[in-house]
Amino acid sequence: MNRLLRIAGIAAAVAFGSAAHAAVMVTALPSPLEIHDDFFGRYDPIDVDGNGTVDFTFVSTFSGTGFQTPNFNRGIIRLDPPPNIGGPPVALQVGYIIGAILAPSAFHELFWDDSDMSIVQVLSTGSASEFNGRGVIGLEFRAQDGIHYGYFDISAGRGYAGITLYGWAWETEPGKAIFAGQVPEPSSWILAGVATASLLLLRRRE
Repeated sequence: MNRLLRIAGIAAAVAFGSAAHAAVMVTALPSPLEIHDDFFGRYDPIDVDGNGTVDFTFVSTFSGTGFQTPNFNRGIIRLDPPPNIGGPPVALQVGYIIGAILAPSAFHELFWDDSDMSIVQVLSTGSASEFNGRGVIGLEFRAQDGIHYGYFDISAGRGYAGITLYGWAWETEPGKAIFAGQVPEPSSWILAGVATASLLLLRRRE
């Protein structure tokens, strides 16, 4: 069954620290989106910059939730030890600089990866996730004018196969890093200008 869900997001320039950074566009969903499926598949494509191209797709099944990275887009991961390939997306601390060069976290090196990623895995022996509540996933995606950096604001954790998506943000200047940070509540936004962005989420159940 295919269901089309159109959500009006609010795009705005917001402040990081004490100075407004007009090139950062933040989208906060009107209400948090629960991404969860008890059966065999739910797909939520996300067009981060609103240009009509899907940049990432959240995928949820009874065994967990993750996201796909089309067009060589990438997310920040903690690399699994060999012989494993890839790794889980990391819950970044607020203020972490998301850019071409990644600084180590307190406990491990971080890497960019363009493979499909599992945010939460539910196994017969239990569940696993790098998240324990609300956090930020670092993003890199390609547009016509170059590579951009951004983040998803989500909550996830062990014991639940789904996630909650609150919104996302991205840097409009190609190649420029962005600071990881929680999406603020609409009532507390510091607005340099407000525009309504039509953001398309496609929910498909199979």
